[in-house]
Amino acid sequence: MATYPYTQTSMLVNSIQATTTVSIQSGMQVSSTVFSSAAGNLGTITLSPVQPTAKNVEFKSGLQTLQIDSMTFTAQFGFDAGQVFASGRGTDQSGENEAAFSKQIATWS
Repeated sequence: MATYPYTQTSMLVNSIQATTTVSIQSGMQVSSTVFSSAAGNLGTITLSPVQPTAKNVEFKSGLQTLQIDSMTFTAQFGFDAGQVFASGRGTDQSGENEAAFSKQIATWS
């Protein structure tokens, strides 16, 4: 069983990291994912059972771009693990070498 707040970091592409923290707010699980790289903090997406998806979100820091095509949140319930899944693409710090990703960036139970 997860102890809250629960934090997990995942590498996406081109040195972009996603650090997801799951906490309990108003009696429900809420995830807050901070996207960052050596270029700095790119942005944050917060999801919950009330707003479980984010689509077409773009973050920039300098020349580096992160495009989140889709991000979904599923709360942990019973024997089913909670998860945050993200897909999109990101460039390197020069704004080049775009690479795609599609992965589970956090899971808890």
